[in-house]
Amino acid sequence: MAIKKVKTGWQVDCWPTGRYGPRVRRIFKQQSVAKRFEAKIMGQGAAGEDMSDLRSDKRRLLDLVEQWYEHHGHTLKSAPDRVRSLRKLANALGNPLAKKFTAQQWVEYRAQRLKEVKANTINHEHTYLTAVFSELERLSLWPHGNPMQKVRKVRTDETEKGYLDSYQIARLLDHLRAQETDDCYYITVICLSTGARWGEAQTLRAENVRKDRIVFVGTKSGKTRTVPIDPDLAKQLRQRRKLGRLFGNRYKAFARVIKELKIELPEGQLTHVLRHTFASHFMMNGGNILVLQQILGHQSITMTMRYAHFAPDHLEEATKYNPLAMSTAVDTL
Repeated sequence: MAIKKVKTGWQVDCWPTGRYGPRVRRIFKQQSVAKRFEAKIMGQGAAGEDMSDLRSDKRRLLDLVEQWYEHHGHTLKSAPDRVRSLRKLANALGNPLAKKFTAQQWVEYRAQRLKEVKANTINHEHTYLTAVFSELERLSLWPHGNPMQKVRKVRTDETEKGYLDSYQIARLLDHLRAQETDDCYYITVICLSTGARWGEAQTLRAENVRKDRIVFVGTKSGKTRTVPIDPDLAKQLRQRRKLGRLFGNRYKAFARVIKELKIELPEGQLTHVLRHTFASHFMMNGGNILVLQQILGHQSITMTMRYAHFAPDHLEEATKYNPLAMSTAVDTL
């Protein structure tokens, strides 16, 4: 709780029934009046008296974003980017009174926004804002429901997952070997050998390389993931350094090589193509989809199923049991 000087007087900012109750903010012209008001309502809260007259919720959307960040958002790996996006979104929506924000307002904003950005961007904003209301509701910090709950996301086509063929892989690795530093080469090899994300491979530490496996920590899901690798590769990595990071930041170097080789990739999949390449070839070579899920660290099998169609026998029954195949079988009897 606090009383502070503002442009128009003295502001009381307190929580009479604790952090999970209503927040009261009032401005008084005189500091003495502000102090008396604060003492009164704090006493009422401590005594468990009816506080219904204080429940006029004047929080705006930005207030909810800040409260969400304070109680939950700061724990996320992407916390700085997420809260920055939410603040920008709240302002774009006009920072309305949160209690009066409706699904219709969101739909109107979305219609205009779709003229400027792709549907995926809008769906990300949808997810972020929904999470703010849901999390505050879960923490008993928001009693007015979630206006986003019944709004559907914009339907989008599944994004093409690019991958490199064997010829492209060979060209890429040959080109990387010729670079001044071999950091980019080894990061690429790790991604192609384990399905790791570029960031996971690039920040790999020497102490996480075992005799025949790599332990990835600080992953996107927050869970430690262990993936076997060729012992010769492990030996080469361990020889580079005994402690600390094995590589520098080589994202730009990789981008330059891809451009030099004129390899065309789907938008936004520059380094992620290596992860897709691992998963695609894993399934084409007869790998098990459940094993792939564990290797990639997907929390849901739904994400891994995007690679199922690469399996040699995927939906093979379509050629056996379609009506034309069955009628041909009958004709031969």
